[in-house]
Amino acid sequence: MLKPEFYLCGVEILNGFLVGLSTGIFITWFPGMLNMQAVATSVRAGQHKAFSFSGGLATVIGAQTALGVLFADLFTRHPAVISGIKSWAIPLFLVLAGIFTWKGYRARAARKAHIERPYKGGPFWRGMVMSMMNILNIPFILAIAGWLIGDGLLSRAFLPRLAYVPGTALGALGVFFLYVLSADWISRHAAYFTRNINFFLGGLFVVLAVIQAIRIA
Repeated sequence: MLKPEFYLCGVEILNGFLVGLSTGIFITWFPGMLNMQAVATSVRAGQHKAFSFSGGLATVIGAQTALGVLFADLFTRHPAVISGIKSWAIPLFLVLAGIFTWKGYRARAARKAHIERPYKGGPFWRGMVMSMMNILNIPFILAIAGWLIGDGLLSRAFLPRLAYVPGTALGALGVFFLYVLSADWISRHAAYFTRNINFFLGGLFVVLAVIQAIRIA
C-alpha cells in the first residue's frame, strides 16, 4: 500500500505543474514582443512555420524559468547576478531598438517596391533567438516564483519546482498557438499594427531601456 507521503508528493508535483501552466499563460497573454512576432511569422510564412517559431519561443521561456526557479537560491546568495542582468538589459534593448527600426524601414521599402522578401532561417531557431532577447524574463519569473513559494502556492521541494518549468513553457506555448491561429483575424483588424510591427517593437525596446535605466538609477 502506498504511503500518504507519496500521494502528498504527487499532489505537490501536479500543483507545481498547474501553477506553472497558469504562470506561462499570465506572462504571455497580453500582446507583446513575442506573441506579435508569432503573428507576424504566421502572416508572412504560414501557420506551420509560426507553430515552429512558437516552439522556439516557449523552449527558451522554459529554460529561463528553470534558471529563475531551480537556481533561485543562487540568485539570492549572489544578487549581483540579477543586477548585472538588469544593467546589461539597457544597451541590449537600445541595440534591439535600432535593429527592429532598421528592419521596419527595409520592410516598408520592400512593400513600396513590391518586393517579396523570402523568409530565411529555421523558424524554431529564430524563435529561440527572439525569446533570448527578452532577458528580463529571468528576474521577472524569479519574482513571480518567489511570491508563489512565499504564499505557499508552490512548494519549496525540488520536484514541484521542477514540474513548474514544463508547466510554464506549455502555458506560454498554448498562448502563442492561440495568437498564431488568430493571426489572420489580427492582421485584418489591426493591419496598420502588423504592417509596422518592427517600428512598434523598436519603440517598445526604447521604452523598456528608459524604464530600466530609471529603475536602476
